[in-house]
Amino acid sequence: MRIKKAVRNLHLWLGLVSGLVLSIVGITGSIYVFEPELSAFLDRELYHLQGEESIFPNDYAIAEHIERETGQLIQSIQWPKRGRDTYVFKLFDDPIWYYLDQSTGIITPGGEALGNSFFGFILDLHTTLTLGEIGRLVTGVATLIFTLMILTTGLYLWFPTNKGRRKSSFKIKWDASKKRVNYDLHNVTGFYFFLPLFLAGITGAAFYFDDEIQWAVDVITFSEPASESVWESKSSKPESSPNAKLMSTQEALKEMNKYYPDFFKRNLWLTDQADGKLSFAYQHRTDIYSGPDHRIFLAVDPYTGQVLSENNPDKLPRGSALMAQWQLPVHFGEFGGYLTRIIWFIAGLLPALLTYTGVKIWWGRKKNNTFFKVSSKHKVKSYSETIT
Repeated sequence: MRIKKAVRNLHLWLGLVSGLVLSIVGITGSIYVFEPELSAFLDRELYHLQGEESIFPNDYAIAEHIERETGQLIQSIQWPKRGRDTYVFKLFDDPIWYYLDQSTGIITPGGEALGNSFFGFILDLHTTLTLGEIGRLVTGVATLIFTLMILTTGLYLWFPTNKGRRKSSFKIKWDASKKRVNYDLHNVTGFYFFLPLFLAGITGAAFYFDDEIQWAVDVITFSEPASESVWESKSSKPESSPNAKLMSTQEALKEMNKYYPDFFKRNLWLTDQADGKLSFAYQHRTDIYSGPDHRIFLAVDPYTGQVLSENNPDKLPRGSALMAQWQLPVHFGEFGGYLTRIIWFIAGLLPALLTYTGVKIWWGRKKNNTFFKVSSKHKVKSYSETIT
């Protein structure tokens, strides 16, 4: 009983302290589950083609058209994907992202954030509470506490040790008192959504504590750590060619076409820095699909075209490949199609419900302890017995 009381107190106070943050993270996460479809609807004039097919023969012609029409050099090209049929691009020294309707050649300015501005705000609220790096740390810590402490202690407290109460532990007794319904809402929904909440939580925490969680996954899978990240590689101007020039957009596209012809292009990032690099990204599907995510990233020397490093799940150790392929699909619930996405949408609302019902349970217990004195002979054995 002492252990259970200690676990109950730990569960209670961790929930009270982090409940508001977890509620915000959960609700915004639910909204973001259907971001591709909602963005395509809200920005349908930017996301969808006016014509039926592209008027450009290839990507070289598209890049040439962009740079001719804008009079500036391209910094990044984003290919159509996940409900967006148009190209998106960014120019050097210009904070705005632009949309290209390749069926008409019309270029339309978007915003400073890539994608829909509403969902840009939702993502910022979800990841940082709009407080920058401090908010990012707060949400990361709260998510990790929720996943490893609140959920696991909640499952321990839910487990019915009394045989007579096992059936009632799996259903909500809607015709009981309000206190009992509230108690069941907290315990029963927490039990049924334990797995989706745990999976969404641990993959979400990995965005903040990526090195630590990757280490844990490597240990669990008996895997070696991956080599240098694709994002850490740097190029240098060849000493033998001090007058060497950075690749143009056309040259970078030519280099990009050399690799992974069976994959779709995802994005290209160019550089105007002497020690910068080109970034090529590929994906095996452009729609929202079930199963693992397969993206490949290459860091390329912008002078010579030499591949500096590669991030390909097929070439990574088990633990790193597992995270590379499954972190995003599991976090957003996309690994099982619309069914898991709907479950994940509901699960995102649960932290708010669990916080609300948990506070009511705590407040009810506090009132009972304050206003009612129970003799040791008739001592109440558990809070659930006071609300039946």
